[in-house]
Amino acid sequence: MESPARTSLWYLLRADSAEAQRARRRLAVGSAFAVFLGGLLTAAGLAIVVFATSLAVVLLVSGISTLRAFRRNRQQLRRFGGSVLASANRDLHTHARRCVHLVGASTSHVRASVARWNAARVEKPIDLQREALRLNAAGTRHRRSGAHADAIELHRKALEVLREAHDPHAVALTQNNLALALSHVGEDQSATQLFEQAAAAVHALGDDEHEGRIMANLALAHRRHGRPEECEHALRLAMTKLRQGSSAYRRVEAELTRVV
Repeated sequence: MESPARTSLWYLLRADSAEAQRARRRLAVGSAFAVFLGGLLTAAGLAIVVFATSLAVVLLVSGISTLRAFRRNRQQLRRFGGSVLASANRDLHTHARRCVHLVGASTSHVRASVARWNAARVEKPIDLQREALRLNAAGTRHRRSGAHADAIELHRKALEVLREAHDPHAVALTQNNLALALSHVGEDQSATQLFEQAAAAVHALGDDEHEGRIMANLALAHRRHGRPEECEHALRLAMTKLRQGSSAYRRVEAELTRVV
């Protein structure tokens, strides 16, 4: 069986064997015949046929050569294609892992930020309320001991803290404490306004018990500054809010008896 090299065109053109010489003569005769036939067809006005035939032969020879080359190098092409695909697959997996890592890191960062923000939202009002409670308790001690100026300062600080916490109920109770201290130092108008604001706020919140207590404090301020009718009206209103039989109800009832 002849090797591919002995049947190649390059071998036929350069070899000195008898077989190669016969092949060159055949090739020369065939080429001369093709040229002669092409000349006749061209002279007869069939140049397009010559061109089409030549193109078909070129394409056929190229196709056969390509097919043979593919068959001879099929294993190498498969190995090359496999290595290319494997490399692309490794790169894809590497990029995928990097993306997952980046997404995971970003998600963790976002979750941590949200958690800190929520914690700040929860802890800040609690801290503010604790600070306001401390200030109110200190102010009440000063007021009961007769240090009304110190009590006023502490209750005002508590009020400022609570307004940042957005707690209307605690604001109303602090207004009541501040009004009590102001009433004792003679700031009657400011005290009355604070009592009324505090009573309206707890009324809107549906807290009848604290509304009754605030109205009772307002009644005492009216009595202290010589307004008996306003005092009686406030006491009667307080009794409608307080729970009957409670200590606060009994105190208001006793005060109403003295006023009447």
